[in-house]
Amino acid sequence: MSVLAACLLGATPALADEPILLPTRDVDVTYRAAGAQALEQRVRWISTSQTMRIDPPITGVFVIIDYLARRMTVVNETEKSVVEMAAPASMADIIAGKAAGDFARRGAATVDGLDCTEWQTRDRKGQPADLCVTADGVLLRAGTPERTLVTAVKVQYAPQDPALFHVPADYARRSPGAAR
Repeated sequence: MSVLAACLLGATPALADEPILLPTRDVDVTYRAAGAQALEQRVRWISTSQTMRIDPPITGVFVIIDYLARRMTVVNETEKSVVEMAAPASMADIIAGKAAGDFARRGAATVDGLDCTEWQTRDRKGQPADLCVTADGVLLRAGTPERTLVTAVKVQYAPQDPALFHVPADYARRSPGAAR
């Protein structure tokens, strides 16, 4: 799973002062992961269906996450195969509004020309995590108190093509963990 997905899945909102963690409108975001090799991944979101498409820096693979159905689908275009599974519980909790951690508002920032609020929370392992999220739920930066892990480098608000969020009908269905 990508660094961005881990950040998104690890932080779920508490019931008090908290960020919106799912975009409230359609958006297309390109993120850059920090590290020796700058890797980029694209994340698109359709707000009406609460569906996300993640294009990681692996050619021919993408992930579709349906937050309403609580399903995650990994599509391999090279093999013309699909692996479908239940979404991790922490992801489903974002929709359900269950508290898995606390958020502390830390200030304001600007990333890629967009204003965001800085929040401190904890990741799935209980370690401190920092997020910068727009008022309409777009994650612009995520990391630890010591370093940034991912940053939005391109954000475009625009209607997304629903066809990009569907699995081709003729792709082979595989079980999670099945041999290829």
